[in-house]
This record gives sequence, structure tokens and C-alpha cells, in this order.
Amino acid sequence: MPEQLLGINPVNEALQAGRRVIHEIFVAQGTENNPRMRKLVSDAKYRHVKVTAISRADLGVRSGTRENQGVMAICEPFPYTPYAEILGAPRMVLLDNIEDPHNIGAIMRTSEVLGWGNVLLPRRGAALVLPSVARSAAGACEYLRIAVNCSSNQYVKIALEEGYQVVALDGAGKNTLEEVQAVHPAKLLLVVGGEDSGVGQFIKMNANYVCAIPQSGHVNSLNASVAAALALYALRY
Repeated sequence: MPEQLLGINPVNEALQAGRRVIHEIFVAQGTENNPRMRKLVSDAKYRHVKVTAISRADLGVRSGTRENQGVMAICEPFPYTPYAEILGAPRMVLLDNIEDPHNIGAIMRTSEVLGWGNVLLPRRGAALVLPSVARSAAGACEYLRIAVNCSSNQYVKIALEEGYQVVALDGAGKNTLEEVQAVHPAKLLLVVGGEDSGVGQFIKMNANYVCAIPQSGHVNSLNASVAAALALYALRY
């Protein structure tokens, strides 16, 4: 069933990536002088995607929000990739017990920028690549291979069988990212947990490394997306 994609970056990246079918793009009247919007409209027309200009009020009603940056695309849902097709990639990241779309989108954005092109989402207990996630990711998700067909434990079990080193982030971990970086595994699965639940016990018990990020401040906590960004940078391929 078609869905709405809102915002200049998400719509533009969906256009550029070319993985989704985009049926129509609505743009707010009066945005013609915005260079980014002009380019988006030009690219859409080049790709034979219908572009319709409507009033800002009408766009707000159609999109259900004023926070649309003046553009909305009607497109097919995000195309997921089976886990079997992702296995073998040198770097994968699993988001375990992370439900907040903003955290998921932020981690996807960092993953794409740092070359972690493969993201695993559990089939239950995580937000899928909904429009809110795509917007938080600024469209970066359009370039990622994302699997949703296993549980977190199944992802890890299969990865271990396939020779991956599994690294779980946990505040009580006894390993460091520097230890893993020194080994530089050829195939690595990084597991990032939610701020409340953290990484599941099965994964921590079976991971090759359970890593903590040293902290020197007074607030003994890191946002999940920030912790993920530090690890994704440290362990990049």
C-alpha cells in the first residue's frame, strides 16, 4: 500500500536511489525560489515522476502535518532485503530493543555515512522503515540494505555460525572498542541496544565482545544513537 514520504531530503534521496516506485510528488506553491526544491522538481520530472503544486494549507491537510518542508511524495513502502542476501557483508549492525524512530533513523544515517551499508531490524519490537524513520535518517535509509525477517537472537546465532565476530554494546561490558579495533575482524556484527532495555541477555552471553564506552562525565548515560555512532566509527571497515 503506498505511503507518504515527507521532507526535502527523504524525497530527494528516494528519487536518487531509485529503489522505490514514486507515484506522485506534491510541492507547496511558493517554494519555486528554493534551490533545493527546484532541483528536486527537476530531477523528478527527468525521471517522469508527476509533480503537482498545491497550496501550503492543502499540503498540510494531505500530509497531516505542517512539518513537511513543503514536499510530500506518494510512494511504495521501503524495499527490505532478506538476511540471507546480506550475510557475507564485512560489516552489519543490529538494532536490538530500539523502538524510537528518531534513534533508529539517526543510527541509519550514521551507518550509511560510515560505510555500514547493512542494518538488521528484529521482526518484532522495532520500528520499521516508516516515514518517520526515513525523515530522521534524512533519506540515508534509501541506500541501505535492511533486513526485518529474523529475531535479534536469530540474527546473532546465524552470524556466529557464518564466522562473524559479534560485538555487543553494554555499559557493564568488560571489553573496549579498541580491543576489537586491534583485531579488525574481517566480518563483524555490531549490536546496539535500546536505552531502557539494552542488548538482550542471550546476545550478551554469546557475543565475542561486550564493549563499554568509557565515560568521564557526571551523567552516566549515552543516547543509543550517540553510542552507536562512536562504535560505528571506531569499528568501520
